[in-house]
Amino acid sequence: MTLRWLTLIVLFAAPVALHADEPKKPDDKKPEKKFNAKPGLVPFRLTDTHHTLVRVKINGKGPFNFIVDTGCPVFLVSEPVGKKIGLKTEKGWAILDSLEMEGGLELTKVKARVETPFQIEGMNGMGLAGVELHGLMGYTVLAKYQMDFDYTKKQMLWTPLKAEPLEPQPLKGAKGSTAGMDMMVGLVRILTFLSGIGPPPPPQPRGFFGFELEQADKMVRVTRVLADSPAVEAGLKKGDRIINVESKEIAAVSEVLQHASKIRVGQTLTLTIERDKKQQELKITAGEGF
Repeated sequence: MTLRWLTLIVLFAAPVALHADEPKKPDDKKPEKKFNAKPGLVPFRLTDTHHTLVRVKINGKGPFNFIVDTGCPVFLVSEPVGKKIGLKTEKGWAILDSLEMEGGLELTKVKARVETPFQIEGMNGMGLAGVELHGLMGYTVLAKYQMDFDYTKKQMLWTPLKAEPLEPQPLKGAKGSTAGMDMMVGLVRILTFLSGIGPPPPPQPRGFFGFELEQADKMVRVTRVLADSPAVEAGLKKGDRIINVESKEIAAVSEVLQHASKIRVGQTLTLTIERDKKQQELKITAGEGF
């Protein structure tokens, strides 16, 4: 009965509101500042478990591997990484001075949760992803962008949004669910132990080389070599065709990236290139950074 009367009130009140003569207010609004944030291309890769992985730097340190997780409500940093880069926490939370994504997009003063979820602990402990995972990139970061995914490419287009995302709301009964989460963590640890797999190694960031590639007709060529990069020091040049990586013939950019992703800082990536119809071997010692 109450709902019916409320509907009638709304229906009859609406025309009055529409036809009422409202006094005109002076147009004293100040012009809004233009929003000039530019979109950026964020490189990504798929893990062995088919999760989307991006690399980030936290407070200038890294890079670290983060899973793009639309179901995670926060930006979540694993405890080993938090300890490694010296994050100061209060009740498990930290404020990141800077969060830089590979490709150049950067956020400042990002609130992050520092803990190791059982998903990350389990995947690292069993080596399921094929790479060490360092955290989850969740809602509080992702909601700041419009993201265009194209899994036929190795880059996503992230366009910054003007509006700030709403604060994530805790689920009802979340306090009671803590025991369940703890049980899952314990179960993962037991399964890892029984599988004979030890704890994951400390985070080891992937090396930086400083060159970009393109693929055409099963040929991979260098399109750009960054200044003051390990690639420049090794003698790599724009236009070089990459024939072999680590003595294995390649025909796709993804194959080069697959080999390069296994190289850590200080290790060497060996390329066989073709330049001016002549082949030569180059050794690039990986540096720190993206």
